[in-house]
Amino acid sequence: MTETIYISGKISGVDFNDAYKTFLDAQIKYESVGFEVINPMRLNHDHDGSWENYMKADLKAMLDCTHIYMLKNWHTSRGANIEYNLARELNIIIIFE
Repeated sequence: MTETIYISGKISGVDFNDAYKTFLDAQIKYESVGFEVINPMRLNHDHDGSWENYMKADLKAMLDCTHIYMLKNWHTSRGANIEYNLARELNIIIIFE
């Protein structure tokens, strides 16, 4: 079974280019060691653009992962806190930056 890792961190309120680079750097790091990586900044979010619908799409993708990688800014993100708590409850392996 391929190990799959979901990247979690603050996106809302962060400059788009800075957030994109941070998530992409994490993606490259984990792809280089053999993980299939789910980067929420690169998911197809074909919906109305609301925070709630971003989260629904992201959580659906996260649920298929064996691991979650928490970027160092996750504590200040409402969405990343939801992802962390769900991962913890579902025994998804949590890795911290």
